[in-house]
Amino acid sequence: MKNYYRFFIANRNILLFAILLTFFSGFGQTFLLSLYIPEIIKDFEISAGLYSSIYAIATLCSGFTIIFAGRYIDRMPLMKFTMLVVAGIIAANLMAGLSLNLVMLFLAIFMLRFFGQGLLSHTSMTAMGRYFSRSRGKALSIAYLGFPLAEALFPIAIVTIILAVGWRESFLLSALFIFASLIPLVILLLRNFDPKKVQEVAETKHEAKHPQESQKVWAQREIVKTLEFYIFAPTVFIVGFTLTALFFFQTFIASYKGWTIEWMALNITAYAISSFVFSILAGPLTDRFTARKLFPFILVPFVMGLLVLIFGSHPLAATLYWALVGVTAGTNPTISNALYAETYGVKSLGSIRSIFTFVMVVSTALGPVSYSFLIGHNWTYDHIHLALIGVIVLNILFILLAFRKTKKAGNI
Repeated sequence: MKNYYRFFIANRNILLFAILLTFFSGFGQTFLLSLYIPEIIKDFEISAGLYSSIYAIATLCSGFTIIFAGRYIDRMPLMKFTMLVVAGIIAANLMAGLSLNLVMLFLAIFMLRFFGQGLLSHTSMTAMGRYFSRSRGKALSIAYLGFPLAEALFPIAIVTIILAVGWRESFLLSALFIFASLIPLVILLLRNFDPKKVQEVAETKHEAKHPQESQKVWAQREIVKTLEFYIFAPTVFIVGFTLTALFFFQTFIASYKGWTIEWMALNITAYAISSFVFSILAGPLTDRFTARKLFPFILVPFVMGLLVLIFGSHPLAATLYWALVGVTAGTNPTISNALYAETYGVKSLGSIRSIFTFVMVVSTALGPVSYSFLIGHNWTYDHIHLALIGVIVLNILFILLAFRKTKKAGNI
């Protein structure tokens, strides 16, 4: 922890910047936007099914757009790119608050997902992957802390505001809050930032030697032709698909298990704490062992959590389930983002991450839709989660075999 503290103090401006962007990405995340669903359905007089379709299509569109927009972080100064993204999330909240019809609502959801879930987190993680090498794991794990902080603070605030003044006004106040806080903070933190002055933690005899990183400039079409892309992408998809669906259907799962909705919601705290703690732990572990050695095991706690959810009926099973899911949620961003830099280098990291961000965004759109489809065809939640466990185990075996093959071939 002493090394973490020294590292944070030495690079506090750029690290605080990264935390802020992941924190404010909450304005486009499902955990927050799902709080508006009852009021939006009531106001627009539409069914939950229609809203789910609008949400899924808007999310898919944002994913496709990120493929092209995300790579511009490789070509633009960080300050300029960030300001454009911040302006976008402000405009998205304004559009949501002022939406008068379904077309405007669709555009608002698209913009919230594109600038919030997509580009704010993309900018944060790309910057950490690019500006740090030996301490990349620590930097990414610190940047991740904005996510659990947002999950802990935003829902309470937003629900309170919706109840006090209304859902439209909540979006308008969110736009004002972002304008008044994030813009001046970004200017303050990036004003004198010099990538050459980044201070890495000195390597010790206990730390692993990291592989030499490629200095190649990658085109996106080249990335999707590599074997590594097909090794990494399924894990990205599985995490986004399952996490989004679990949050989206948390109240229905609680009812299915015989737990109260309040108890289920309370135990999301276990998820937030677990993801926070294991994000911190993932940083030094990644720097010591490399992301490649840790990546095959990201999904193991996920499997354990789903097994608890399937076979556990005691109320404390909800606590253990959320805590285990939080382990994967906390370690995945740090290890995965470090892996992209280790494998492809940092010259085209924006283009590289935008491809994987697209995979993640598409998965978050398909998760709730797929669950709804299967439930509609008489699958139970236990059936769905058993099938997911089977897919995850096969994916882990595939990664281990593929890494063994690429290691022998000298590709990684």
